[in-house]
Amino acid sequence: MRRKVLLAAFLVGVSLCFAGGSGYGEVQEWMCEAKKPAMEVYLLEAKIEYVMYNPIYYLNVYFYYDPNESLGRSDLLSKGITTNGKIYVLVYDTRGLFAYKSGRALLDQFKEELEIIYSYIDHIATDMNSDIVAKFMTREEIPLGYFHQGQYHLWLE
Repeated sequence: MRRKVLLAAFLVGVSLCFAGGSGYGEVQEWMCEAKKPAMEVYLLEAKIEYVMYNPIYYLNVYFYYDPNESLGRSDLLSKGITTNGKIYVLVYDTRGLFAYKSGRALLDQFKEELEIIYSYIDHIATDMNSDIVAKFMTREEIPLGYFHQGQYHLWLE
């Protein structure tokens, strides 16, 4: 019996040696260092809020800020669209909202969805028509349309 107690005490002592300093409530210094610009943090928060408030009907949305034309979106540049100083929004249709629609109905669906998405970044981008460039795509990354300077366009126009 004495051996079992001694063995148990030894094992507890060894496990406490490996436990280290956890549980002391220290904030690690590397967590306080700012490595990302505030704009990226705001856009990430906007994406999270969009997903949280639309748990059933949300589309897969990515927000990028392009302060100096560094994104280099060649497919948009071929249409004469620059993203310099704008928020670039990629919208992937993961719910089938754009499926089986074409022409005016598809453009209306783009407008409806982008207005919902914009409501989560309107405190960052104060004018949707001049601050936003959006691209709408299928789940398979086939471009369907885009938004630029207040107008919605089909991709093949």
